[in-house]
Amino acid sequence: MKPKRYDVAIVGSGFSGIVAANRLANHNLNVVLLDENIHIGGQILRTIPERLGTYTVSESDKVRKTGFRFIDNIKQKKITVMNQTVVLAIYPEKELLVEKDEKSVFTIRPEIILFATGARERFLPFKGWTLPGVISTGAVQILMKSSGILFSKKILIGGSGLFLFAVAHDFVKNGGSVVAVLEQTSMIGKLAYLTQVSHQFSKLTEGARYISRLLFSGVPIRHRTKIIEARGDRYLREVLTAKVDQKGAVREGSERIYQTSALAIGYGFTPNIELPQLAGCELEYEEGKGGWVVKVTDVLETSVQNIYAAGEITGIAGALKSLNEGALVALSILKKLGKLDEREFLPQFQRLTTQRRHHLNFGNYFNALYKIPDEAISLIPDETVICRCEDVTMGDIKNALSNGFHTPGAIKRATRTGMGRCQGRICGSVLYDIVAAYTKKPGSKIPLLSVRPPVKPVSLGSLVAGHEECEANTGSTLHRGG
Repeated sequence: MKPKRYDVAIVGSGFSGIVAANRLANHNLNVVLLDENIHIGGQILRTIPERLGTYTVSESDKVRKTGFRFIDNIKQKKITVMNQTVVLAIYPEKELLVEKDEKSVFTIRPEIILFATGARERFLPFKGWTLPGVISTGAVQILMKSSGILFSKKILIGGSGLFLFAVAHDFVKNGGSVVAVLEQTSMIGKLAYLTQVSHQFSKLTEGARYISRLLFSGVPIRHRTKIIEARGDRYLREVLTAKVDQKGAVREGSERIYQTSALAIGYGFTPNIELPQLAGCELEYEEGKGGWVVKVTDVLETSVQNIYAAGEITGIAGALKSLNEGALVALSILKKLGKLDEREFLPQFQRLTTQRRHHLNFGNYFNALYKIPDEAISLIPDETVICRCEDVTMGDIKNALSNGFHTPGAIKRATRTGMGRCQGRICGSVLYDIVAAYTKKPGSKIPLLSVRPPVKPVSLGSLVAGHEECEANTGSTLHRGG
């Protein structure tokens, strides 16, 4: 079966993806927008499907309103939107192997690829974090936005990062009760954020709105407070917390127990770079950008010609940066395809590049503030599960380190960490942190885990359907033994 051809394939429909798709479609390009979810818009713009009810999460802020406007525009334009579509691999000649609706597999061959694959949550494991009742902050928000339900009537939220407050805000807005928000970083560190106000005023007002709503609702906010242990027999019953110093060490005598059956945790985000890595794009390690990211030029082109990257995979810095890079990358692609001349391109490019620099500066501060200290990693108890799929503990990983396995790949082979169904998407970033903490090597000296197709699980039914369709179109058959 011949690959479907497009001018541009955009992988990911978050802010960068929808902005780029809109701008490219304005110039009569044949654009396909691919996303794993049932709708476009990414995490921030998730909405409840019409058949399930009314979307109740606040849409009052400017960023979300802008995003929803782009989504509405996409529906009016000649853009091929493929929801519930997973990109499994990328092959030579920029051919994408995709799975649609867990029913069929086929290929797409665009002239240009834009990776806008966003980021996923990262975690700091603790004893008991695998208990039923412990959930990620992202999952709590997905349940609210995509299904219109609360994970629990009452919840404790902990970890680090601004996202904790966004989730707590939406939880209260939807009628839930938040026991407390436990923030591992200090309030003093956040005050340094005021130096960014001149270029990031919307982030300040958004954060202030979240916190004021929580305080008005009587939600306690505890800074420099760490989750030590989740306790329970068959499900969560209570959570042990403690105050920590600047390095993440527990202050003796500061322990406190919260009675709760629901705990949401999150410790920031890590970029989804697997597909660009598989495509051979050069990566770089920068703590100010959130760790390993895709290296791009000023026009957001990767080291592989005609493959671009935008959004969180070029640096974790929030929705405004993603909006900016969506516009910038579309401008660059239009110039590349001869749809804009230098006179049209240059003024917009200069303006967007200046804005991008401000967003990167904010990201630099943000990622430094919420970096998990090495001391916090070294304090993870040996019995704590790190790889949930393969049941690998911290003790197993420390034993591998002591036996000379000093890279994530070597530890993976020695312990099976990251070999489960999630393919290291939960434990992978934790494993990097552990190796860095114990070897004292800079992140740039710790090699990435290898990536092979399929980058995500694929159903056998899809493969069979794809093979049968190929047979019907070409008359060919695969050799079957036996």
